[in-house]
This record gives sequence, C-alpha cells and structure tokens, in this order.
Amino acid sequence: MQIEAGRLRDVRSITAAPTTIATMHPYVVKALVFVAVLAILAVAAVPLLILLDLSGDGTGWGLCETGLDSCRVANFRGPRLALVLLLVLIGLAALLRFVVWVAGTPGRRRHQPTRYSHDDIFIP
Repeated sequence: MQIEAGRLRDVRSITAAPTTIATMHPYVVKALVFVAVLAILAVAAVPLLILLDLSGDGTGWGLCETGLDSCRVANFRGPRLALVLLLVLIGLAALLRFVVWVAGTPGRRRHQPTRYSHDDIFIP
C-alpha cells in the first residue's frame, strides 16, 4: 500500500503492459507462422533435393564426391543426416506450436473452478 495525496493506493494493481507475441499485430503473428511453415517445408525438401542432385550426376550435396557410379558412403552418414533433419523438423514444429499457442492466449477464457468434477453427473 502506498499513501498518495491523502489516498491509499494499492501498488500491486499498477502493472506495465507486457510486450509479447500475444500483444503483437495479427499480421506479425501471421508472418511468423508463415516463416516457420516455409522453414519446415524447406527442411523437409532436403532429401528430395539430394536425390535429384544424385540422379543428375551430381555429388548429392557432398554425400558421393565422385558421383553415384562409384559412391562409397559411410554406414552412419545417411542416418546421421536423417537424425539431424528430424531434430530440426521437431524443433521447428515446436516453435510453430509455441507461436500459435502464445498468439491465442488473449482470447482464451480463464477456467472457473466449479464444485463439480468432470466425473459428476449434473442434471438441472
């Protein structure tokens, strides 16, 4: 409590407006979602691009330096690439989910506790 000009004032009620994704303009949130979806699609397209490069007598982005005819790839090179791509996809999906969740928080209703649980049958 704080006394100000002869009046009591509750200091706890004075808060600054938080600056989060939830308070951003809707177009900014849409742009963040669009960029996250584009990044997911780009990472998902990497194996296809490697195969297209190999089929066109390329090196497969460094997987086969001498081309597909005499390609000797280590046993863990492919699975390691798959694991890295999978982890990046999971991270980008989590980022996308977080942005959508935070953007939806202002419109979300607060849960009011009732005396009934979900198992009780309520017949008015």
